[in-house]
Amino acid sequence: MTEDQVAHGEGARGRVTFTAFSSADDPMLIAWGRFRSQLAGAGDQIGPGIKASAARTVATATAPHRPAAAAAAEERHGRGDAQASGLWRLLASNNRELGRSYLLYSSHAAARTHVQRLQAASAGLEVVIMDGPVNASHGWVVTCGGTPVMTCGRWYSSTSTSIASAMGALAALHRAVLSEDVDRTAPSRRFSRRVPMKSQVDAW
Repeated sequence: MTEDQVAHGEGARGRVTFTAFSSADDPMLIAWGRFRSQLAGAGDQIGPGIKASAARTVATATAPHRPAAAAAAEERHGRGDAQASGLWRLLASNNRELGRSYLLYSSHAAARTHVQRLQAASAGLEVVIMDGPVNASHGWVVTCGGTPVMTCGRWYSSTSTSIASAMGALAALHRAVLSEDVDRTAPSRRFSRRVPMKSQVDAW
């Protein structure tokens, strides 16, 4: 098994962490947006894809197009407020990133509630495999009701490894433990001390 493939031990559980940004110039936020824009641009359509229980069939999207559903979802989750935004990341038990949110959220409460809804609706989540910006690069987007909700965190060298990564991420999301804290990035690009969720109910 290569590092491109996702492996989970019998008792291993992934976790979802939340990161808040106080500035639109945050390097991590910029990097997230750059990668996400490549995925959005790669999709001819978002859905239909493959459901969590059907790993042998896949929808591939290659033509440049930004899904209209994505813009509507972003508006619902408050993406426009660059001064108070955050996202979530799905990590394996060894802290390796398995996936990340497609959206930005205006509050920790909104992000956490959305992840919980996705976990409850895991049987209805679908995967769309996409060609990357260069040859032999492949990625994926998970959709819920045709709306993008989670993406990979990097490009893969083959379609098969991309599918394996996506299916592993779906399985991990269903059982993942949600962090009670919020990470904040510091000017050094390292995470600062986590802030307890109790003080982050209404805003980041």
